[in-house]
Amino acid sequence: MRLGPLTGLVAVVLIAVAFCVGGDTPDVGDSGLQIKLFFQEHDTQQAVSVYLLVLAGVFLVFFAGSLRHHLAELDRHGWLPQIAFAGGILSAGGFWVASGVTLALIDASDEQRVGGPALQAMNAISNDLFIPFVGGIGVMMLAAGLCTAYTGTPLPRWLGWAGIVLGVLVFIPWVGFFAFLVSGLWIIAASVLLARRPNAPDTASTTNVSTS
Repeated sequence: MRLGPLTGLVAVVLIAVAFCVGGDTPDVGDSGLQIKLFFQEHDTQQAVSVYLLVLAGVFLVFFAGSLRHHLAELDRHGWLPQIAFAGGILSAGGFWVASGVTLALIDASDEQRVGGPALQAMNAISNDLFIPFVGGIGVMMLAAGLCTAYTGTPLPRWLGWAGIVLGVLVFIPWVGFFAFLVSGLWIIAASVLLARRPNAPDTASTTNVSTS
Protein backbone atom coordinates (compact mmCIF):
# COMPACT_ATOMS: atom_id res chain seq x y z
CA MET A 1 0.00 0.00 0.00
CA ARG A 2 1.41 3.35 -1.09
CA LEU A 3 -0.19 5.13 1.88
CA GLY A 4 0.97 2.54 4.41
CA PRO A 5 4.03 4.52 5.56
CA LEU A 6 1.84 7.53 6.39
CA THR A 7 0.56 5.59 9.40
CA GLY A 8 3.74 6.78 11.10
CA LEU A 9 2.74 10.40 10.59
CA VAL A 10 -0.73 9.66 11.99
CA ALA A 11 0.82 7.92 15.01
CA VAL A 12 3.05 10.90 15.81
CA VAL A 13 0.14 13.35 15.54
CA LEU A 14 -2.04 11.20 17.82
CA ILE A 15 0.74 10.87 20.39
CA ALA A 16 1.37 14.62 20.40
CA VAL A 17 -2.34 15.40 20.80
CA ALA A 18 -2.68 12.77 23.53
CA PHE A 19 0.17 14.28 25.53
CA CYS A 20 -1.26 17.78 25.10
CA VAL A 21 -4.73 16.66 26.17
CA GLY A 22 -3.34 14.73 29.15
CA GLY A 23 -1.46 17.77 30.41
CA ASP A 24 0.57 17.77 33.62
CA THR A 25 -0.34 14.80 35.79
CA PRO A 26 0.44 14.55 39.53
CA ASP A 27 4.08 14.18 40.54
CA VAL A 28 5.51 11.16 42.33
CA GLY A 29 5.66 13.08 45.61
CA ASP A 30 2.03 14.25 45.59
CA SER A 31 -0.33 12.97 48.25
CA GLY A 32 -3.00 10.38 47.63
CA LEU A 33 -5.69 13.03 48.09
CA GLN A 34 -4.12 15.27 45.45
CA ILE A 35 -3.96 12.36 43.02
CA LYS A 36 -7.56 11.35 43.71
CA LEU A 37 -8.87 14.90 43.22
CA PHE A 38 -6.88 15.37 40.03
CA PHE A 39 -8.24 12.26 38.31
CA GLN A 40 -11.76 12.95 39.55
CA GLU A 41 -11.69 16.47 38.12
CA HIS A 42 -9.93 15.51 34.86
CA ASP A 43 -11.38 12.05 34.24
CA THR A 44 -12.79 12.88 30.79
CA GLN A 45 -9.60 14.65 29.74
CA GLN A 46 -7.46 11.72 30.85
CA ALA A 47 -9.80 9.16 29.24
CA VAL A 48 -9.52 10.95 25.88
CA SER A 49 -5.74 10.97 26.22
CA VAL A 50 -5.74 7.24 26.93
CA TYR A 51 -7.94 6.52 23.91
CA LEU A 52 -5.70 8.57 21.61
CA LEU A 53 -2.60 6.73 22.84
CA VAL A 54 -4.25 3.38 22.21
CA LEU A 55 -5.06 4.45 18.65
CA ALA A 56 -1.54 5.79 18.20
CA GLY A 57 -0.17 2.39 19.15
CA VAL A 58 -2.25 0.76 16.42
CA PHE A 59 -0.93 3.13 13.75
CA LEU A 60 2.63 2.71 15.09
CA VAL A 61 2.39 -1.06 14.60
CA PHE A 62 1.30 -0.56 10.98
CA PHE A 63 4.14 1.91 10.42
CA ALA A 64 6.66 -0.54 11.87
CA GLY A 65 5.38 -3.21 9.49
CA SER A 66 5.61 -0.86 6.52
CA LEU A 67 9.11 0.23 7.54
CA ARG A 68 10.25 -3.38 7.77
CA HIS A 69 8.81 -4.07 4.32
CA HIS A 70 10.73 -1.20 2.72
CA LEU A 71 13.98 -1.93 4.59
CA ALA A 72 13.82 -5.60 3.60
CA GLU A 73 13.45 -4.92 -0.13
CA LEU A 74 17.23 -4.87 -0.56
CA ASP A 75 18.09 -6.72 2.64
CA ARG A 76 15.73 -9.70 2.56
CA HIS A 77 17.97 -11.94 4.66
CA GLY A 78 19.28 -9.26 7.03
CA TRP A 79 18.26 -8.87 10.65
CA LEU A 80 18.15 -5.07 10.96
CA PRO A 81 14.67 -4.75 9.34
CA GLN A 82 13.38 -7.28 11.87
CA ILE A 83 14.96 -5.34 14.75
CA ALA A 84 13.35 -2.12 13.52
CA PHE A 85 9.97 -3.86 13.41
CA ALA A 86 10.49 -5.27 16.92
CA GLY A 87 11.30 -1.79 18.22
CA GLY A 88 8.05 -0.42 16.83
CA ILE A 89 6.08 -3.26 18.40
CA LEU A 90 7.80 -2.71 21.75
CA SER A 91 7.01 1.01 21.66
CA ALA A 92 3.35 0.41 20.81
CA GLY A 93 3.10 -2.08 23.66
CA GLY A 94 4.66 0.50 25.98
CA PHE A 95 2.03 3.08 25.04
CA TRP A 96 -0.73 0.54 25.68
CA VAL A 97 0.65 -0.49 29.09
CA ALA A 98 1.03 3.16 30.12
CA SER A 99 -2.54 3.80 28.96
CA GLY A 100 -3.76 0.88 31.06
CA VAL A 101 -2.14 2.27 34.21
CA THR A 102 -3.68 5.69 33.58
CA LEU A 103 -7.07 4.07 33.08
CA ALA A 104 -6.61 2.24 36.39
CA LEU A 105 -5.92 5.57 38.10
CA ILE A 106 -9.11 7.04 36.60
CA ASP A 107 -11.17 4.11 37.87
CA ALA A 108 -9.48 3.96 41.28
CA SER A 109 -10.00 7.67 41.93
CA ASP A 110 -13.77 7.08 42.03
CA GLU A 111 -13.54 4.24 44.52
CA GLN A 112 -13.87 5.24 48.18
CA ARG A 113 -12.12 2.09 49.38
CA VAL A 114 -8.96 2.80 47.39
CA GLY A 115 -6.64 4.61 49.77
CA GLY A 116 -3.93 7.17 49.25
CA PRO A 117 -0.98 4.73 49.34
CA ALA A 118 -2.46 2.67 46.51
CA LEU A 119 -3.02 5.77 44.39
CA GLN A 120 0.49 7.00 45.14
CA ALA A 121 1.96 3.66 44.09
CA MET A 122 0.03 3.59 40.82
CA ASN A 123 0.90 7.21 40.14
CA ALA A 124 4.60 6.55 40.71
CA ILE A 125 4.46 3.64 38.24
CA SER A 126 2.60 5.79 35.72
CA ASN A 127 5.18 8.58 35.95
CA ASP A 128 8.11 6.25 35.30
CA LEU A 129 6.49 3.94 32.74
CA PHE A 130 8.08 5.71 29.79
CA ILE A 131 11.02 3.35 29.32
CA PRO A 132 9.25 0.74 27.10
CA PHE A 133 7.80 3.16 24.54
CA VAL A 134 10.82 5.47 24.51
CA GLY A 135 13.24 2.56 24.33
CA GLY A 136 11.23 0.90 21.57
CA ILE A 137 11.38 4.05 19.45
CA GLY A 138 15.14 4.20 20.04
CA VAL A 139 15.61 0.60 18.90
CA MET A 140 13.46 1.16 15.80
CA MET A 141 15.35 4.28 14.73
CA LEU A 142 18.77 2.80 15.49
CA ALA A 143 18.10 -0.33 13.42
CA ALA A 144 16.45 1.58 10.57
CA GLY A 145 19.24 4.15 10.62
CA LEU A 146 21.98 1.52 10.47
CA CYS A 147 20.26 -0.28 7.61
CA THR A 148 19.69 2.94 5.67
CA ALA A 149 23.15 4.40 6.28
CA TYR A 150 24.69 1.15 4.98
CA THR A 151 22.54 0.66 1.87
CA GLY A 152 21.52 4.24 1.07
CA THR A 153 17.95 3.08 0.57
CA PRO A 154 14.96 3.21 1.03
CA LEU A 155 15.66 6.48 2.87
CA PRO A 156 18.38 9.08 2.27
CA ARG A 157 21.67 8.36 4.01
CA TRP A 158 21.43 11.60 5.98
CA LEU A 159 18.16 10.43 7.50
CA GLY A 160 19.79 7.11 8.29
CA TRP A 161 22.60 8.83 10.18
CA ALA A 162 20.06 11.02 11.96
CA GLY A 163 18.24 7.86 13.04
CA ILE A 164 21.47 6.39 14.40
CA VAL A 165 22.25 9.54 16.40
CA LEU A 166 18.73 9.82 17.81
CA GLY A 167 18.61 6.09 18.52
CA VAL A 168 21.76 6.38 20.62
CA LEU A 169 20.73 9.61 22.37
CA VAL A 170 17.40 8.09 23.45
CA PHE A 171 19.30 5.80 25.84
CA ILE A 172 21.35 8.59 27.43
CA PRO A 173 19.86 9.89 30.73
CA TRP A 174 18.31 13.37 30.64
CA VAL A 175 19.09 13.71 26.94
CA GLY A 176 16.85 10.80 25.98
CA PHE A 177 13.60 12.71 26.56
CA PHE A 178 14.52 15.42 24.06
CA ALA A 179 15.78 12.82 21.58
CA PHE A 180 12.43 11.06 21.90
CA LEU A 181 10.62 14.30 21.02
CA VAL A 182 12.83 14.86 17.96
CA SER A 183 12.28 11.25 16.92
CA GLY A 184 8.72 12.25 16.04
CA LEU A 185 10.12 14.49 13.31
CA TRP A 186 12.25 11.58 12.06
CA ILE A 187 9.19 9.33 11.82
CA ILE A 188 7.24 12.02 9.97
CA ALA A 189 10.09 12.52 7.48
CA ALA A 190 10.46 8.77 6.97
CA SER A 191 6.69 8.38 6.52
CA VAL A 192 6.47 11.05 3.83
CA LEU A 193 9.59 9.90 1.95
CA LEU A 194 8.53 6.25 1.97
CA ALA A 195 5.02 7.15 0.79
CA ARG A 196 6.47 9.16 -2.11
CA ARG A 197 8.91 6.41 -3.03
CA PRO A 198 8.07 4.59 -6.28
CA ASN A 199 7.08 0.97 -5.94
CA ALA A 200 9.94 -1.46 -6.24
CA PRO A 201 9.73 -3.77 -9.25
CA ASP A 202 8.51 -7.25 -8.58
CA THR A 203 11.54 -9.52 -8.40
CA ALA A 204 9.77 -12.56 -9.74
CA SER A 205 8.36 -10.66 -12.72
CA THR A 206 11.76 -9.19 -13.52
CA THR A 207 13.32 -12.63 -13.43
CA ASN A 208 10.67 -14.09 -15.75
CA VAL A 209 11.12 -11.27 -18.27
CA SER A 210 14.87 -11.63 -18.31
CA THR A 211 14.76 -15.38 -18.88
CA SER A 212 12.06 -15.35 -21.54
